[in-house]
Amino acid sequence: MTDFTGFTPETIDFLWELRMNNNKAWMEENRERYRTVLKEPFDALSAALTKKFLEKKNVPQMDFSISRINRDVRFSKDKSPYKARKWMVLKEPMTKAEQWKFRPAFYFEVMPEGYEYGMGFYEGRPAYMQAFRKKVDAAPDAFERLVKDTAKMKEFVLYGDSYKRPMGKGDYSPAVMDWYQRKSLGLTATREIDDLLFSPELVDFVVEGWEKLLPMYRFLREIHVEE
Repeated sequence: MTDFTGFTPETIDFLWELRMNNNKAWMEENRERYRTVLKEPFDALSAALTKKFLEKKNVPQMDFSISRINRDVRFSKDKSPYKARKWMVLKEPMTKAEQWKFRPAFYFEVMPEGYEYGMGFYEGRPAYMQAFRKKVDAAPDAFERLVKDTAKMKEFVLYGDSYKRPMGKGDYSPAVMDWYQRKSLGLTATREIDDLLFSPELVDFVVEGWEKLLPMYRFLREIHVEE
């Protein structure tokens, strides 16, 4: 695999055109273009991010997975056959392929409008979130300190749907309750298309962002529930 040298403007052009021409005929005509401007550089980026991050101190063992360009349309009203975006996750090694979706993971995603990176859940599960709240209940002051430290990282925004009804006693600080009320959660940073995306320096930039999220990641990774 070649080293990551940055994406190119052609990468973004391809994603925009795919969004506007999301059909099999167009993709077949542009299959080689997909390989050269999106798939190969994205594969190289994923390998570089993983290698760089795992070299950091106190980072647990993880491996990466990359999204396919094809969409699973079996249960979707949207029958567009392809994703006009591409993402990777850096996750715990799993025995079952889809297990990572219910565990905290680091991620990077590129789309026509820009790119995102962060840490969180692809899909939160009620049993896990209940265990999360119990862990907060056991040491609320420690979690509040972790939340406050996380909030200092202004590039990251907390995401995830929230319950409308109060969970638990609802007597924690607003900062803690913002996490406590979530059905799923994560922290994401969003950037528009910029020169960094077209540079090999993107690797160091994303890894530095992920490294900031390690304390919260460790808190979330320690939670285990029976599937």
